[in-house]
Amino acid sequence: MARRDSKSGKKQSTRTARVESNRNSQRLSKRQQEERVRGLAAINRRRRGEAKSISAAARAEGTTVKTIRKLLPGVLVQDRPGGRIRVKASDRYSAKVQVLTTEGSVTVTARGSHQRELAGRHRASVMRILQGREPKSALERYRGKKVGGRELISDPAQLSLYAQAGVVEQLDSLYVSADASM
Repeated sequence: MARRDSKSGKKQSTRTARVESNRNSQRLSKRQQEERVRGLAAINRRRRGEAKSISAAARAEGTTVKTIRKLLPGVLVQDRPGGRIRVKASDRYSAKVQVLTTEGSVTVTARGSHQRELAGRHRASVMRILQGREPKSALERYRGKKVGGRELISDPAQLSLYAQAGVVEQLDSLYVSADASM
């Protein structure tokens, strides 16, 4: 089935037109982007076992299950109406995260829950190492690991240089807010 494009007058399949309209509808406002970040944080909180339910995790992060369902529909599963809402083990949603790489502090797009989790674990290890609660050799497990196409820092000497230069202090939170620039 085909239709005519209003600008060029050429035939265009309806499937292509539908895909283009879906792309436009996926653009989120600044507030929706912030809600999405809170939703991702709630999902991660539930996956780590820090909350007994998704609703408790949503409350702790300052959002609602309804908002998570709207902005991240592929993450939650409900077997039947009124049934228990479960969180899938992984997802493919992308998010902008701030990571410490061999090039310094960089904002990258983590593609999927596994990359988001890796970025979070790396960040936590870096902070524990700088506080002296973890040995510097703990960075070895991140050798060759990438998030958003960028290799995570795994050299303790380079981490010390970044700490002295104040680069590590610039790391605010894992997820980059909607108004932050790259």
